[in-house]
Amino acid sequence: MNREEFRRRRIEGRKKLLENIINAFKSLHPVAIHQFGSSVNGFKDEFSDIDIWITFKDDEVENVVKKLNTIFKNISPIVVRHYSKSWSPVGGSANSVIHETKNGLFIVDYYISKYSETVIKKDSIVLYGDDILPRGEWRLNKEVATSIRDSHILKKDINLLLNLIFISSKGIVRKWKKDDFVNTLKTVHRNFRRRHKKKIKRRRISLSFRVDYRLLADLYAISSKNQKKAILKIKEYLQQVEELYT
Repeated sequence: MNREEFRRRRIEGRKKLLENIINAFKSLHPVAIHQFGSSVNGFKDEFSDIDIWITFKDDEVENVVKKLNTIFKNISPIVVRHYSKSWSPVGGSANSVIHETKNGLFIVDYYISKYSETVIKKDSIVLYGDDILPRGEWRLNKEVATSIRDSHILKKDINLLLNLIFISSKGIVRKWKKDDFVNTLKTVHRNFRRRHKKKIKRRRISLSFRVDYRLLADLYAISSKNQKKAILKIKEYLQQVEELYT
């Protein structure tokens, strides 16, 4: 496969995945589905992610959150799912999911929110429902943020690192100059080593495929069976991107 074919497949795959997302959540009768991020004005390139905000009536959110794993599986098979309490909408849920499709792997950030707590980002577009929600810059309630503490079991922390490693390929291709992402990866890796002593090696973190492969190898040795499968799929994807874009 050459770069143009890879690009075409990713654009087609992302379009189909977005259609699946809309259809899956429409069937649950949300108040609205919004899309935000780079996709609002047309995706930046074939590596752009999908960012989705789904608003439900307050008394329906809890039931939807309980069914999220099944919903995500029905959209497309799950390779990695990372859930964060501390970055969730108040009373809702935030998930970063790497989906597997016939056109490759794609990451989607899902935000499930209560109607009473929803403030849609200014640059969002409505995909379903009425665009009647207030707009502004969404912020996590500070009091809630300080009271919520994410659990840091090994499985969950591995999933977070796998998500970041997958995202890093986009930064390598785009030649990110700012240090924001690398600093985040460094922090997550350092915290991982502190919480799970002697599980993985200290590494010099940078934005490179070589570092990604080393991190994946470190995680493979301590992962569950399903996570090992995910690591192999992510590694295969990274190798394909490296071959085509470097």
